[in-house]
Amino acid sequence: MSDLVKRRYYPYPAEVVWAALTDREALAQWLMPNNFEPEVGREFEFRVDPMMGMSGIVKCRVLELRAFSLMVWSGGIERGGGKPALATTIRFDLAEYEGGTLLTLTQANASELPLFFRLSMAFGWGTMLKRWLPRVIGNVSRTPEGLRYTRLNPAPNRGHHRTRTVPEGFAK
Repeated sequence: MSDLVKRRYYPYPAEVVWAALTDREALAQWLMPNNFEPEVGREFEFRVDPMMGMSGIVKCRVLELRAFSLMVWSGGIERGGGKPALATTIRFDLAEYEGGTLLTLTQANASELPLFFRLSMAFGWGTMLKRWLPRVIGNVSRTPEGLRYTRLNPAPNRGHHRTRTVPEGFAK
């Protein structure tokens, strides 16, 4: 069993990177539409339109949160036709590094996923962390109330996922 590991450096403090990882609107703009809340035990979903035998629903649960340093989710990609979910765990580790933040993303047991999904996720995480997340992080600002994300228009991930079937209440 091997894990998929991606590392990226961002020239921002960990609290700013953390805001882009845990704000529902920010998460929707670099990852997928969701109903995420940063609370241990909380179940949430990512939603895109069905594709290639998949329902387009990723059901997750927040397993661990340590502000500005660690977030862990369990997740399962629902297959279409009543097939069981493809389960995995996603871990985000943040560490101060050279005046910024080093983010290490680990997707556990990636080798157990079908080849198409392993390749898609390896490429997808790379694109998200290299191209889309930095744009979102750059739109996090300090306000008197704390850090605030301002939506980008269009979203960095626009066109990557079709989202016509996203329910009300999900950040898109």
